[in-house]
Amino acid sequence: MSDTRGEKPSDRGEKLCVLIPCLNEQGLVRRTVKEVLQHAATISVQVEVVMIDDGSTDGTRAVMQELCEEDSRCRLIAHDVNRGLGRCVTEAYETIEDDSWVTVFPGDSEFVFAESIDNLLAARHGQDVVLGYLYNPVVRKLSRRIASTGFLKLTKTLYGFRWRSLNGMKLYRASAFKGIHVESGGHAYVAELLAKAQLRRPDLRIAEAPYISRGRAIGDSHAIKPMAVIRAVRETYKGAKDVGKYREKMVRRYHEEQEGGEQPESFFPPPTRD
Repeated sequence: MSDTRGEKPSDRGEKLCVLIPCLNEQGLVRRTVKEVLQHAATISVQVEVVMIDDGSTDGTRAVMQELCEEDSRCRLIAHDVNRGLGRCVTEAYETIEDDSWVTVFPGDSEFVFAESIDNLLAARHGQDVVLGYLYNPVVRKLSRRIASTGFLKLTKTLYGFRWRSLNGMKLYRASAFKGIHVESGGHAYVAELLAKAQLRRPDLRIAEAPYISRGRAIGDSHAIKPMAVIRAVRETYKGAKDVGKYREKMVRRYHEEQEGGEQPESFFPPPTRD
């Protein structure tokens, strides 16, 4: 496991924006944000925490407002109506500088921030995107592991992806995904977003690194409920259908650039680090 905790803050001015989307996480969001801020002083990038209240009906927004008053590194994006995970995250990209690093850290405090972000940051050099894969899957219930495995196999079949995981913690430049519209909702948006990003930039550099989960402290994941599974499959197909349209558009662009004498993007995989 990589470790960057011994590094001193860098003078290079790299920034990390931690997006924390929440829906009715009143009991956990303070703990989640404090976990991020506590580790922020030990890593080699400047950290900003962007909390997203996606239409919560409990006291989540009030807690977020308190956190903004307590620490200038925090800011709040509030939605009065639930927009869904994909939309609220991708819309937040427009408020972030292009060269800033971004990670999404769930407000339910399931992931271990310190070790996970250290691993992702250590793998970022020479990359545009670092996809996280779960280092300790045993922490999750069997039913959730089965559902996750099935969802990943479906996604890989539809998109041809080779990575070990898509919906875990990840790190990426804001510019990699900014400006891309997604049709799918829920966790299905990640695969659609990544596919369109690759089509837009065939030379997108993607690496992998482990992240760690402590399991859910309160309640169970909604992802394994029958209706949630049906919705996930439906949204995945919706995203894949729109990616098909986007693929046709980008292929036409590639050929038009070639016919116009422009230098097309490279279709060869970019070099990887040893």
